[in-house]
Amino acid sequence: MRLSRIFKSFQRHEDGVLSTEAALIMPVLLFAYLGLFSFYDGFRTQNINVRASYTISDMLTRETDCVDDFYIAGLNDILSVLTQSKYPTILRVTALTYEEDTDELEFHWSSVDGGTGGITEYTEGNFSALEPDIPTMADEDMVIIVETWSGYVPIFDVGVESFYFENLVATRPRFGQIVKWDDGSNPACV
Repeated sequence: MRLSRIFKSFQRHEDGVLSTEAALIMPVLLFAYLGLFSFYDGFRTQNINVRASYTISDMLTRETDCVDDFYIAGLNDILSVLTQSKYPTILRVTALTYEEDTDELEFHWSSVDGGTGGITEYTEGNFSALEPDIPTMADEDMVIIVETWSGYVPIFDVGVESFYFENLVATRPRFGQIVKWDDGSNPACV
């Protein structure tokens, strides 16, 4: 009888319950806060990368002189500055035109700068992988495809691995029909 009375008294005793509940819920709240902060940072970084990609594309499509590998390397440096990335950035630029008579895209040039992610230049044989991303074009219209990759590592380990943000922007040249590539042999670029 005495043991049951002690047990009932212990059951009604509520001192320290708040501390116990706080000790149980604080790790969950802390993990949720860090997770939300990491996801917010990821979306913020993605937004910065998209804006940087559009800026690079706009710079390139306003170009009236010939471009070369040095120019593309400079654009990749600008991409690194705009994204404030501590990790490698990769930039691939490709120029295509549309021929209405044959209903086909014509490849002009492609250039890659930066990174070690296995990203290579497009060629006549493999640029067709871009076709789903190219908007409807008028006859003999040119499009500049700017693809960017920027490395991202989450601030906190909440189950998201490091990866590259990938962006693709298709824009037509603003002031000319075509952005010329200078490979050293183009007479229009002398």
